[in-house]
Amino acid sequence: YSPLDDASQEALKRIITLREYRKNSHVFEQDQFCGDLFVVLKGSYRLFHKAPQKEHTTWIGYDDHIISSLHCLLFNSTAKETMHVLEDSVIGVIPYHDFLNLARQYAAIDKLNRTIMSTFIMEMQENLFATRFMEAADRYHYFTQKQPEALQRIPLTYLASFLGITKESLSRIRSGFRMR
Repeated sequence: YSPLDDASQEALKRIITLREYRKNSHVFEQDQFCGDLFVVLKGSYRLFHKAPQKEHTTWIGYDDHIISSLHCLLFNSTAKETMHVLEDSVIGVIPYHDFLNLARQYAAIDKLNRTIMSTFIMEMQENLFATRFMEAADRYHYFTQKQPEALQRIPLTYLASFLGITKESLSRIRSGFRMR
């Protein structure tokens, strides 16, 4: 994301707590407040929104990803999604209020904060364009180029939901790609 000088690294280490999460646990829940940033050191996760009839996977990530609920961090409101751990994971938890305090004291941490938020926005916009303007097979191809490792680590049900297609459609698309 952004290089940190020694003083910034030490300050950040003081506010990070490493936690282990078991497969299928939830890091934060929809409709609850979450004021933390999460650094996924090892493992995979998905964000999902639970609607009355089904769950919609809105994000997928794994090792070296930083994630949170932007609704909580930026608007001080409840989360719109749940963070579901898909593999046993080690996650660094950073209280965002403390992180902002450090950003006021250390220029490198301030730059890191801006880089994290810019990356969130850029990735969300790319995902929006892919899901709104690409055909299903093109979305799958785009996703596999961007995150090839996910195909081995993310259950197909969640991948299909993320791509906005049925699991059956995903199977047909995958078999078509294998035949090429």
